[in-house]
Amino acid sequence: MPLDNINEIDDIFWRLEAIIRTSPEYLRKVKPKWKHLEQTATNTARLFKLQKRWPDIPQSVLLELNTQQSVPFVTVMLGLLERRYVVNQVSMIQWWRRMVATGQDALLTYFSWKRFEETFTGRMVTAQDLIRVCSDNEVFLTNVGKVLADDQSVDFKIRELLGGLSMKSDVRKAFKEWAMTNHPDKGGDAEKFLAVKLVYDEWLEIQKNNTQQQKD
Repeated sequence: MPLDNINEIDDIFWRLEAIIRTSPEYLRKVKPKWKHLEQTATNTARLFKLQKRWPDIPQSVLLELNTQQSVPFVTVMLGLLERRYVVNQVSMIQWWRRMVATGQDALLTYFSWKRFEETFTGRMVTAQDLIRVCSDNEVFLTNVGKVLADDQSVDFKIRELLGGLSMKSDVRKAFKEWAMTNHPDKGGDAEKFLAVKLVYDEWLEIQKNNTQQQKD
């Protein structure tokens, strides 16, 4: 499965889920722009398309939505109408105004069609349906971010366990020196040695993955 040309936010979500299920280590090779909706047309062009799908939309609303901030909302609304979902447009506009007024508009950037179409079971699409999808994706991506952040935390942890190594110190050399005096065969504590060895092994795996990523 190619991982290099991920452009659309829907691809990002389903591919990341597949990666996590099968090969979590590939997370370090994928650098998706997860809060980016595809910008293949200007927001003004989308509004013209929206007007065709919703002929009686007030001009004042069109002007109100002709902002960069409203791009995610216009994109989702247009997609719903093009896919022939039943939508109460007026209700959706009112909901979007509340989201903007309360500073929650960024939530809609987590929307993805694949998750929506897999989970939507109602007759009419409501704001709660959009919120559910976006919230689920936000939690999912937050967890992915934690996995990626663990690389750095493992590096800090092994340096601390080896006596507070500086960032310039050679971890491999320091561990060999530490093991020479702390190995159980040398009279060291077996449990402590195992705990440090597990963190060191994890650190080695991360270095190996990072090296492979640079080669790719």
